[in-house]
Amino acid sequence: MRDNFDYNLAPFRENIDKITAEHNIKVKHVLVEKYDPPLAYPQKNMIFYNDNYETSIDSTFIEAHEIFHILHKSKNQTIYAFSPLAKIDEEISAHLFALRLFFKSVDEEYVPNYVSVMYALGLPLSMEHLVQKVWLENLKPFNVI
Repeated sequence: MRDNFDYNLAPFRENIDKITAEHNIKVKHVLVEKYDPPLAYPQKNMIFYNDNYETSIDSTFIEAHEIFHILHKSKNQTIYAFSPLAKIDEEISAHLFALRLFFKSVDEEYVPNYVSVMYALGLPLSMEHLVQKVWLENLKPFNVI
């Protein structure tokens, strides 16, 4: 669930668009059942994004997650379906990639704590440990006088 603050994710979107252009990744928007998640098809350099997909997770995060699968093609899997609850290493790496891209995209003052990041991206509690990990990677040490 999102709070009432309107988060500006435009810088995140700009970085996603830059990566898709640089790597010639095609994003095809489709309308299918609301329970069908977006898919990455690495061999075709393509993401199929279901605009009917019902989730609290922001589409920019999901698209960044799917970009990871395109950039880091696996020999073992040909199609990836987005799942915020997946526990396999490739899915966790894709979540971390999306989070790191988010942090590269925004000013540190914009997100005062990792919980704000979760609200901004609509992430579930099951991803809190990943958000906290990347938040800590990006914290600047306190200046001591």
